[in-house]
Amino acid sequence: MHAHLFNTDAPVSSTVVVDGEGHGDGLGRAGKRVLVVDDEALIADTIVQILNRNGFQASAVYSGRAAVEAARDLQPETVLSDVAMPHLDGVETAIEIRAHCPTARIVLFSGQAATMEILERARALGHDFELLPKPIHPVELLKRLQVSS
Repeated sequence: MHAHLFNTDAPVSSTVVVDGEGHGDGLGRAGKRVLVVDDEALIADTIVQILNRNGFQASAVYSGRAAVEAARDLQPETVLSDVAMPHLDGVETAIEIRAHCPTARIVLFSGQAATMEILERARALGHDFELLPKPIHPVELLKRLQVSS
């Protein structure tokens, strides 16, 4: 069973658009490009919908390799990536993206305990990435992404 991304137990703020039409209330800086990476398409697509409805310009890809290629083209300001993915995990993906997009903010998310070991290996190589634990409430996700807006 896969870990759920969103914690929906907490109340949803009325300032966040999580369903319905429109482009949100301007929580995201106008045009802020976010690349969302998750091998579970439903999770990636859900995050993209939430971000796009809240003022971001988000795109989804479903593998680490696709993320590296998309980042070269899109030059995202933020990359939001799952850690546990086959072939190229989220940390490896982040390191490759950082080489092409050195100013991009990298935010990783994971619900797996083994993630800390992967992050420690990356830190030993000089890479330090933000980590969001799964599950995360959509409001918390938006607040964390706004920090650099």
